[in-house]
Amino acid sequence: MELYVNFELPPEAEEELRKYFKIVRGGDLGNVEAALVSRITAEELAKMPRLKFIQVVTAGLDHLPWESIPPHVTVAGNAGSNADAVAEFALALLLAPYKRIIQYGEKMKRGDYGRDVEIPLIQGEKVAVLGLGEIGTRVGKILAALGAQVWGFSRTPKEGPWRFTNSLEEALREARAAVCALPLNKHTRGLVKYQHLALMAEDAVFVNVGRAEVLDRDGVLRILKERPQFIFASDVWWGRNDFAKDAEFFSLPNVVATPWVAGGYGNERVWRQMVMEAVRNLITYATGGRPRNIAKREDYI
Repeated sequence: MELYVNFELPPEAEEELRKYFKIVRGGDLGNVEAALVSRITAEELAKMPRLKFIQVVTAGLDHLPWESIPPHVTVAGNAGSNADAVAEFALALLLAPYKRIIQYGEKMKRGDYGRDVEIPLIQGEKVAVLGLGEIGTRVGKILAALGAQVWGFSRTPKEGPWRFTNSLEEALREARAAVCALPLNKHTRGLVKYQHLALMAEDAVFVNVGRAEVLDRDGVLRILKERPQFIFASDVWWGRNDFAKDAEFFSLPNVVATPWVAGGYGNERVWRQMVMEAVRNLITYATGGRPRNIAKREDYI
């Protein structure tokens, strides 16, 4: 079976794949039946008339040209492959500003040693987790272990140490903090609006490690300007990798910003782990098994 790969593979991944596939990277793609990609274009797809299966290395699938992927082609994502790393990062983004570590750090650098900023507890406080996939589940369990009153929000119920709700308003009302780990699809694009953020506590911390487009950009900017104590901590931005497009956020004192480094972009070990997880899923497909993380086309079109 011919496999199309359009990025550089770690040596161990290539070695494993060659046991099951003939790897091609260009030239005649007419016999390609499977593809291993992080991204793929409509032009690439048009060259593969026999394509049956696409394995994506990334967890998110919102960047794929879904209109150009034939309905008979199965697409598998890679959810969970970087979940530990992103969950750790989400908790760091939450706790650093929530426990006023960043604020005191800036004061100390200025020579201001006053202990005049109260340190809030997360124990006993309401914290919302938006999205109960691999990342959100991990975050919710850790926050519950810290004694937070966790509210879990998603479209479908999932049991855990949280109070489940499918109402975004109920999840965020009076919450002291929230972590958004929602995937981006046609159901979640622009889901979190100003009126939802306004339901949270005046000095709440909102963390986003999902996709920026899940939040209404203007709504986030408005709440940050209206509420100086409201903190927005995010690893993902509306400009994607063109971070300069969102520079107006980075200059605000109540924004904590990182450049999409929570997962594979921030750690070579995590990236290799993601690739190997995708390779294992691809081999499951090639050997007649049932691959994980099969996407629902109707979520994107």
